[in-house]
Amino acid sequence: MYDTELFYFINSMVNDYHEAKHLSIEAFSELALNASVFKEKSSVKTYLFAIGKNLAKRYVKIRERDEHVSYEEVIETLIADDESPQSFLEREENKLLLYRVMEELKDEYRIVLQLLYFEDMSYSEAGNAMNKNVKQVANLAFRAKTTLKKKLESAGFID
Repeated sequence: MYDTELFYFINSMVNDYHEAKHLSIEAFSELALNASVFKEKSSVKTYLFAIGKNLAKRYVKIRERDEHVSYEEVIETLIADDESPQSFLEREENKLLLYRVMEELKDEYRIVLQLLYFEDMSYSEAGNAMNKNVKQVANLAFRAKTTLKKKLESAGFID
């Protein structure tokens, strides 16, 4: 039910398609194995994403990777048949800049923005996933958006 959303959420943290798939499956397995621990203080989605976040953070801590993907592979994989190479490159450059700037944010800022705007979680759901109350999530989201805007402005993304 949440497999695609969870995969993209985890992949945004680990930046590795295959490992994100593996960690997504592991998160579902952990949810199933610990079903008795789940006390319905939050939604299943929130609990699942909290598991996924913890697995991804653990993976990022222990991995040793330095992978490089060729530009040609990216183009072949991502370009749509009906899209011009120019518009594709502009769109991808904007995405890369946004991702680069988001990676510069503190972990909490990046995670709260990911949960709220990419996963469409409510402040309450994001708070449950992050072990924060709604007010803390609101404050964190405000600071994250302010910091992101300043970084994008200094990178020339926003005028």
